[in-house]
Amino acid sequence: MEQKSIPKFYGLRIYLSSMMLYFFLVFPFIGFIIFQYVPTFIEKRGGTEQISATADSLRAAYDSIAELGEEEIDSILNLAIQGSIDSLVNKAVQLEAQSADTLSESSDDRILIGPQTDDEDSLRMFAEKGPFSRYFILLFLLLGVSLLTGFLFNRPFKRFFRKKRRKKEIPQKLHSFCKKRLFNVPMVNSIIITMPNIVVIIFSMIFLVSEVSVEAEVERSMFIQLHYLTIVATALEFLFILYWQKHRVHIRYIDHIYSEEELRKQVFKKKRGGIRNRLMVASGITTFLPLLIVMVYLILSLTSVKALELEALSNEQREVLFGPWSDIIGIGKDETSAEDNDKFFYVNAIDSIVMLVGIGNGILVSFIYLLLFVRWTNQDITRPIKELLSNIRNTRGGDTERYTIVRTDDEIGELAEGYNEMTEKIHNYVENISAMNRDLEEKVKERTREVVEQKEEIETQKEEIEAQLDLATLQRDTISNQKELILDSIRYAERIQSAILPPVHILKEHLSDHFILYKPRDIVSGDYYWAREKDQKLLIAVADCTGHGVPGGFLSMLGIASMNEIVNRSRVLNPGKILEQLREVVITSLHQTGSRDEAQDGIEIALCVIDLKKKSMEYSGANRPLYLVRDGAVEHIRPNRMPIGIYEQEPVPFTNHSIKLKKGDSIYLFSDGYLDQLGGPLRKTYRAINFRKLLLEIQDRPMGEQKVILMEKMAAWQGEVEQIDDVLVMGIRI
Repeated sequence: MEQKSIPKFYGLRIYLSSMMLYFFLVFPFIGFIIFQYVPTFIEKRGGTEQISATADSLRAAYDSIAELGEEEIDSILNLAIQGSIDSLVNKAVQLEAQSADTLSESSDDRILIGPQTDDEDSLRMFAEKGPFSRYFILLFLLLGVSLLTGFLFNRPFKRFFRKKRRKKEIPQKLHSFCKKRLFNVPMVNSIIITMPNIVVIIFSMIFLVSEVSVEAEVERSMFIQLHYLTIVATALEFLFILYWQKHRVHIRYIDHIYSEEELRKQVFKKKRGGIRNRLMVASGITTFLPLLIVMVYLILSLTSVKALELEALSNEQREVLFGPWSDIIGIGKDETSAEDNDKFFYVNAIDSIVMLVGIGNGILVSFIYLLLFVRWTNQDITRPIKELLSNIRNTRGGDTERYTIVRTDDEIGELAEGYNEMTEKIHNYVENISAMNRDLEEKVKERTREVVEQKEEIETQKEEIEAQLDLATLQRDTISNQKELILDSIRYAERIQSAILPPVHILKEHLSDHFILYKPRDIVSGDYYWAREKDQKLLIAVADCTGHGVPGGFLSMLGIASMNEIVNRSRVLNPGKILEQLREVVITSLHQTGSRDEAQDGIEIALCVIDLKKKSMEYSGANRPLYLVRDGAVEHIRPNRMPIGIYEQEPVPFTNHSIKLKKGDSIYLFSDGYLDQLGGPLRKTYRAINFRKLLLEIQDRPMGEQKVILMEKMAAWQGEVEQIDDVLVMGIRI
């Protein structure tokens, strides 16, 4: 693995960046909200006449102060530094009166800057102990605490990377701490920096519920808007820090804290598979954040016509409000009644300018968010893939010692881990072959030394070594050829077995709704199904031969051929008699005598003879039952407890079951492979009771859909467990 530059650990940089983006997002909204309510505040403080008088006083005071000397200005500044704003204003008024005699001594024209004492005019929200003051004091105090907490938490990581860059010895305790806490860094830092916001959100909720009175409705509305804005900005700040830190941890830090051997496998506690989640979050932010900012500013800028408190709209006012539509909306009306004003909203000129400025600032901040989120998401996906592709090219070129770093706990991490396992196996194979070659070379050298010492034996030993090499090569080639021949033979046997199985059209001609679930464990199967039409009757069988693979395949071919021969020569199609004849053929063909030393090979089979015209069926079974599903219940028709073949007890005739069929009946024949499959959380067999419940659940589905459901249920139950036997299920609906 190539030596990479050791990065710096980002802690304070991420904190400050996130706080800057947070305030860049929050402050314009706060300014916009305050700007909207400025006329309301001024109206509460004395109306437009007071505004005009205050403005004239301010201009006159400014002109008089500009004519003062340095000593008088210093005196005013000293008063400002001491915190007496009211004294500063009084001083300015006195100086102006002395120099220009232009200001009125009336207390009505005095500039009111600090908090007022009059309960009616004061704005409690901006008072010294008002909610806004408490809100921001608490926020900035907690931000200081969070910065200190973040410094303490991130300090060990900064020490680790500083020592590593300076090539100093790293204490084992520090290394263990960083390794243990590395993957907690994104979440812990996100919580630390957003905890002040969470606390002030809780504070604002408590304040709104318990302290704000109904009399301060304007201030209450502003505080509620600030509350919701803080929630959205806090969520964005949390995601910003989380994604940035996760990007740094996975891409920059992980391969310096963990060793190369550890990173060949996943070092994460959990495998989450989060590519889809990251892409969904990034897509959601890139889609909804700019739209949300535009919508919020647009909604805040709307003003109801009702707020104008007009009894009616004149034609001129209606034309300003509706533009070219004013004539259409106001047809037949000289004035619009006040009751209709609640339906309309407008954006005044000042609000529209501020709205555009706020939207521009918000879009700029959101663009920074989007750019960084997309960059981190792309690098988290593309960089591990590029490393993996580079290592794959090197492996293809013959470098079997190249491993890739498992950086993430998602699907890409699993892919990298799988590549490392494959590379390790290839490397081990190459090393084993190299070791064998080295051993062989040592043997050759040893033989050569002996040949030098004994000249007469040199040619013999040389020929012997060459013969051994030729023999080893010949044996290797022979084994490889034999393996290919055996596999070719088995595959050809599969084709033969598939050809011997009854054609599908036999069932399609007589049964409109059926399915056959046939899944061999190996290439060749010991399970087989059989169908035959004779004397306007349909014969159907499902059989399970002893064993599976090639032995079971041989026995299944014997069973199919024997059943064809028996049915061809039988005049009466009695399933019990057919099974008795099949038993005799199997015992004779396998030369079974009943001794303890011989193999107890045989066939388990369920055989049905169906008369579709008379709606009747005869069934006989050897260790293979028949399930008949009718009227929401499963009827279990039991077979004889003996196989087709030699049996330890005295053979008895097979029992015939006659069944009168009804339209809509479902018949199921099956081998034991489905029921005996291991799986589930406890690696147990599926069992017949669960199979019957499943058949009842899917009875309202067509047979084709039932087959798909059975296969899906089996795959879910089996999980990663290997298939232990051949599986065969046949379903028929009358």
